[in-house]
Amino acid sequence: MYSIGKIAKEMNITVRTLRYYDEINLLKPSYISESGYRYYSKKDIITLQRIIA
Repeated sequence: MYSIGKIAKEMNITVRTLRYYDEINLLKPSYISESGYRYYSKKDIITLQRIIA
């Protein structure tokens, strides 16, 4: 699992963009911790690559 910050940095997009994608149901994180941290899987990263391509 990858944190929202790590994904944002590696994909050169903002954390806000990832939160927006979650908000509009375009890309949901695989896991959200009890404290609200979003985590993404490799499958989510592949989906994100398709979205931003």
